[in-house]
Amino acid sequence: EFSLKTKRGHIINGHVPVKVKEGESPVKANGKLIIIDGGFCKAYHKKTGIAGYTLISNSRGLRLLEHQSCANIKESLKANQDIESVSCTLELQNYHSSTADTDLGEEIQCQINDIYHLMLAYQNGLIPEQS
Repeated sequence: EFSLKTKRGHIINGHVPVKVKEGESPVKANGKLIIIDGGFCKAYHKKTGIAGYTLISNSRGLRLLEHQSCANIKESLKANQDIESVSCTLELQNYHSSTADTDLGEEIQCQINDIYHLMLAYQNGLIPEQS
């Protein structure tokens, strides 16, 4: 339904509290669905048992940070203190992804191919020169 590329696609669902203290995992559907939330809001800490998740995506893969609750977030930020996080690598590729590996990259490559074929048609006289 989401037109995922089955090998690499994911559905990321945000702003949904994950009840870690009850054993719930943020990774579902064999790793295709990842639930994250910005659970820094103290009101959710009792429900979830943590302070939320951050998903990090880069050219090598996906990493999920699970943020631990801290006594006072405002004071921690003011004092530039670290908020403890547990890191979990979800996917690690053996190569660096590039724009060519994205949907937009595929569209750009199609445009390049179209321009190339137009150039060949012009060079072979199939498209006349216009004045």
